[in-house]
Amino acid sequence: MNKLRTIKTSILIFTLIVSLKAYSQDSSFVTILTHQRGFIDTRILHHGVKSSSKNTLELFSQANAQKSIKLYEKSKYFLPAGPALVLGGIYLGYDAIKGTKMQAEVDGKLYTYYVRPIEKLLGGIAVFAAGICMIEYGNEYKAKSVDLYNDNLKKKQKADKLDLKVGFTPNGNVGLYANF
Repeated sequence: MNKLRTIKTSILIFTLIVSLKAYSQDSSFVTILTHQRGFIDTRILHHGVKSSSKNTLELFSQANAQKSIKLYEKSKYFLPAGPALVLGGIYLGYDAIKGTKMQAEVDGKLYTYYVRPIEKLLGGIAVFAAGICMIEYGNEYKAKSVDLYNDNLKKKQKADKLDLKVGFTPNGNVGLYANF
């Protein structure tokens, strides 16, 4: 009975020591590029420092990330046009609300009124909304290009090594965890 108790205790101590020393999550991958959303533009950071467009495209081409390059190039078309459309939509809406001053004579008395075309106001709102959408699409393309680039690097890094650990698995159980 004593011998069985000693074996159980030593197995429990061994399991506790192994589980305290082993980690089941791989934290060796650090993202090289990150994106940070600003007011109008999304900044791309390379190791925490703002990266220029040229440097970002060089990183994408070195990693042979063609989808990232295409999305980044697409964002260059949307981002400059977006703020111009927003401002144009604001101006059209303002001009429609301000209206055109008109005068009419009724029974010998002069009345002043304003003509406010609803079509112009709706057009201004539509142009404003299109500009906001273009800004959002451009920022989304930029962010997605960075995410694809990081995923591509992560896949390459995981393909290079086998991660075999003993300890807590991602679903909370204790055991052997293999990550290929």
